[in-house]
Amino acid sequence: MRIVAMKDFAMQLTQKCVSMGLLDESYSEWFAYSIEKRVTTLFTWLVQCLIGGFCFGWTLTISFSVFFLLIRKYTNGYHAATYSKCLFCSILLEVVLLASISYVFRTGLALLFLTIVSDITILYIAPVNNKSIHWSTNEFKAAKIAVRWLLLILNIFAILLVGTQIAPSILQGLVAALTADAITLSISRCQN
Repeated sequence: MRIVAMKDFAMQLTQKCVSMGLLDESYSEWFAYSIEKRVTTLFTWLVQCLIGGFCFGWTLTISFSVFFLLIRKYTNGYHAATYSKCLFCSILLEVVLLASISYVFRTGLALLFLTIVSDITILYIAPVNNKSIHWSTNEFKAAKIAVRWLLLILNIFAILLVGTQIAPSILQGLVAALTADAITLSISRCQN
C-alpha cells in the first residue's frame, strides 16, 4: 500500500498531462507509477539526509545517499511491501551503517574489509531480477555487465580517495553504500 498523497499527486499530474495532450492515454498508468516512484524516492532521500546529516555529518550522509542511489539503480535488491516499511528500513539501515562506519569501522583496514566483502556479495548476487522487474535475458546480461563496470569505477574512485588522503567522509559514505547494497541484495536473495 502506497502513501495516498503521493499516489493522488501522481494521478493528478498524469491526468493534467493527458488533458493537455502531452501524454497519450495508453501511457497514463506507466507515467503515474513513474512519477509516484520518483516522488517517493525524493521524499525518502530527503528524510534520510536530514536524519543522517544532523547525526553523522552532511558530507558522509550525502555521499552515502548518492552512492547508494547510484548502486541500487543497477543492482536492485530488497523492496519492502509498503512505503512505510521501506522508509523505516531505509532509515534503520542508514543509521546503523553510518554509526558503524563513523565509530567502529573507520580504520583503513576495516573499510577495506567491508569493501571486499560487499564487492564479492554484489558481484555474486546482483542484479536482482524478480516478478516486479521483468527483465529479459538480454536486459539481465546487460545489467550484470553494468554492475561490474560500476563496481570497477567505484573501487578505482575509492583507491584514489585513499591514495590522496582527501575527503575521508566521502570514502566512508561510498563504503557504507556498498555495504548497504550488499545487505539489501542478501535480504532479497534470502526471500527468493
